[in-house]
Amino acid sequence: MNFIEKVFVVAEAYSYPLTQRILNQLQLKPQIVSGTEEVRQEIAGEEDIIKKGKKILVLDISKAKFIKPCPCTPVYLGCGYLVINADLNCPLDCSYCILQSYLDQPWLTVFVNQDQLAQEISYWGHKRKGYFRIGTGELGDSLALDPLTQRSRDLCQMFFSYPQAILELKTKTTSIDLILKQKCLPNVVIAWSLNAEEIAHREEKGAPPVKDRLLAAKEVVKKGYRVAFHFDPLIWYRNWEEGYGQVVEFLMANIPAEKVAWISLGALRFPPQLKAIIKKRFPNSLCLTQEFIRGLDGKYRIFRPLRVEMYRQVMNFFKASKRYQKVKFYLCMESAEVWNEVMGEKKRSERGICVFLSRPLN
Repeated sequence: MNFIEKVFVVAEAYSYPLTQRILNQLQLKPQIVSGTEEVRQEIAGEEDIIKKGKKILVLDISKAKFIKPCPCTPVYLGCGYLVINADLNCPLDCSYCILQSYLDQPWLTVFVNQDQLAQEISYWGHKRKGYFRIGTGELGDSLALDPLTQRSRDLCQMFFSYPQAILELKTKTTSIDLILKQKCLPNVVIAWSLNAEEIAHREEKGAPPVKDRLLAAKEVVKKGYRVAFHFDPLIWYRNWEEGYGQVVEFLMANIPAEKVAWISLGALRFPPQLKAIIKKRFPNSLCLTQEFIRGLDGKYRIFRPLRVEMYRQVMNFFKASKRYQKVKFYLCMESAEVWNEVMGEKKRSERGICVFLSRPLN
């Protein structure tokens, strides 16, 4: 974690075990603050506060609920997913990352009050009698800080008593050492965000090459875990079919289909306010070369016919293999009409998609 330059600890969070665990691993003297406004003042004069924030770690207490239904996006189909927001922001610097405009605190935040998190997991574990999907990775990479926080180990321990809860840890990293050292639980899925190598190289600064991510996935499969993959966001570029095809080919050559819990597809989309941030921070980004429409949710989206074409093609790459024809695929933040165009006419609802994806993994 040598990218962290400063550590701030909100005074109320100092005595928590997770705070002490993190401080014991860092070779940095923490600055005790009464609140995060002092952190904001620290970076106020920076030309790129988002970039600077990725080098600052704040240990704090969450006053909000850790677990909530995934907000998805208005008027598009959701999948009944629950999200755990235990860590905020990410040390990676992807051009398209919505957190650049979504979070008003650009620094890395680790919420240390895990007693509250455990209570909420217990609540949901007793409330939901059937299988349900829940995961980290909405507001920060699930494993990017794991060597420091050991959050994956703590979460696996918390979910041990709730086998009907399918815990997904989603990452773009290869930080799997702690995953490999702990006992594999059948209800834990390790997931990777993937893209074409050219997109990863140009747009996902700080993230390892896609093939390295897939080799990490291969290692956790050997350990016994199931894995998942998210091709999101799909971004159009001149050789997109070849680029995505190569990634799918490498994936299928290294990951047995029966070990894949699900695969999602989602096309580039972002709120209008993010466009100016991308233009300023990543002026050569391919995200700025796309032809967009404004979706029903107000976000910029790639034209629907092109989205459908990309979804179909990526799925066809997989379905060329008999082994992968039974894998569960779903679309992220798309309408029922697009689902029908891509996967065939069928009456779909959020509840139906939730049941389909939450069926037992075995």
